[in-house]
Amino acid sequence: MTIPVKADVSLWEQLQFLPVPAGTAILGLEDKVVERFINAYGEDWRVFFLREAPFHQVEVGAFELSRYPVTNGIYAQFMAEGGYDDPELWTPDGWAWRVQTKRVHPLHWADPRFAGEDRPVVGVSWFEAMAVARWASIKTGRKVRLPSEAEWEYAARADNLKSNYPWGGAWDPQKLNSGFNDEKHRSIGSTTPVGAFSPVGDAPFGHAEMLGQVWEWTNSLFRPYPFNALDGREDRYSPEGRIMRGGNWADGKYVNRVTTRYYYPPYYSDKTNGFRLAADGDAPEIAERPPYDLVVYGRSTFCPDLVTLKRWLHQWNVPHRQVQIDLDERAAYRLDEWLGARTVPTLVMARRGEVEPFEPPVVIDLSKLRNQDRGSMLHEPDEVTLRAFLVRFGFQV
Repeated sequence: MTIPVKADVSLWEQLQFLPVPAGTAILGLEDKVVERFINAYGEDWRVFFLREAPFHQVEVGAFELSRYPVTNGIYAQFMAEGGYDDPELWTPDGWAWRVQTKRVHPLHWADPRFAGEDRPVVGVSWFEAMAVARWASIKTGRKVRLPSEAEWEYAARADNLKSNYPWGGAWDPQKLNSGFNDEKHRSIGSTTPVGAFSPVGDAPFGHAEMLGQVWEWTNSLFRPYPFNALDGREDRYSPEGRIMRGGNWADGKYVNRVTTRYYYPPYYSDKTNGFRLAADGDAPEIAERPPYDLVVYGRSTFCPDLVTLKRWLHQWNVPHRQVQIDLDERAAYRLDEWLGARTVPTLVMARRGEVEPFEPPVVIDLSKLRNQDRGSMLHEPDEVTLRAFLVRFGFQV
């Protein structure tokens, strides 16, 4: 796909950010609605619909959200300006993924069904979406990022607790680009140019096509409701699955609702997913990457020391990679070799894109291992030692 670059219009203008005022977000479904959906679709759907319960409220600060999903035309500019070649734009895990996969454009970039500079880009992983957000931040001088799922849902229906759709409480297949509905409303079979369903399908604050078209990545990790922005789910460097919102052009009524919560690993991409950008607000900016990668050896099961460590890293907005030793046998063997044990968390400073320490760890008495700074390795640190370790290697904390 070859797309002309718009040199005469600023990126900020192209993104068409619209303000979302501070307010109370109504999230999820009432229990009675969940049961109604389960009765309608069958017991096999119980886990799917229960993701959206309980029904609850959270406060959302003012922010801005782009009117449309990111288009092929905007994404082409990211590519033309070397977005796939600049590690500064990527999260540490994202850059490692980019190098490993040799990805140089989104999946399905050459598919004619999705071509056209004014159509939403598809086939974009969360890693790619984050890189575009960082690129947009640098280019516009604003704090551009992905929205949290609470911000996304608030923008989609404001404080109307009866709204399953941006336009209100009743399904209307003529107000979105979705999959098969009935014999009178057949699927288009692809994305459409943005704005094709505006203003009839617009959300309360003027945002268009928040249902249909493409699944939209959010910043949020998948965690059970109720939503709590301070419980770690907004950590940008965790390797777990990320929430997608908004339904898509291929699926029907059951997913094209403002409360639907899908999630996939951050490397996932297919022909139905894209993203929409947010700006400013309470969330921190995407951090600049320091000269080295911080690699955290942890595990996916509960570990109180790891929880505490991650809280500090999130509070300081520290970019890092997390390697799960219970899922990566080679990583577990490395810890055995370095420490004589698989205790976590262990932190390593490594060359960018690697996981080995750039200086071999020194031999140490295992009984005195905790909170010991070993040059480029730190094991189970306290807050003071961790901060000093990070500052020494150029991290801003």
